[in-house]
Amino acid sequence: MISSVVLLVLVAGAMAAPQFNPYYPTAYTGQFVPILSQNYDLNPDQSYTFSYRSGDGSARDETGVPRAPGPEGPAVTVQGTYAYNSPAGPVQVNYVADENGYQPAGDGVHPAIVKAVALQVAQARGGVVPFGPAYRPF
Repeated sequence: MISSVVLLVLVAGAMAAPQFNPYYPTAYTGQFVPILSQNYDLNPDQSYTFSYRSGDGSARDETGVPRAPGPEGPAVTVQGTYAYNSPAGPVQVNYVADENGYQPAGDGVHPAIVKAVALQVAQARGGVVPFGPAYRPF
């Protein structure tokens, strides 16, 4: 009898516990950052331009232009820049994304990363992707 009452109390407690509901997210309590300007233009030739500026100093500008379809189908060459304020000061990164991959440049990109990406692109063009001794395919 006592075990039935204990079980009933446990089930009632579990049913009364608040449930997570992903459709009603909790309110964001961070600082409100106003969008000062925003632009998006999509052209009939599938090229596009977009940009935004916000009140906290972050910004982004991007332009995409379709290029001739390659062996993998149609593609877009993208050029852009983004900027934000970090605790160490303002950061700006310029980038290009094309058949050679994503190529960032600027004060927000560590030089070792640029060298590593260039090495990977060169290896991919040669068709050789070396794996270290720790690589075990099976």
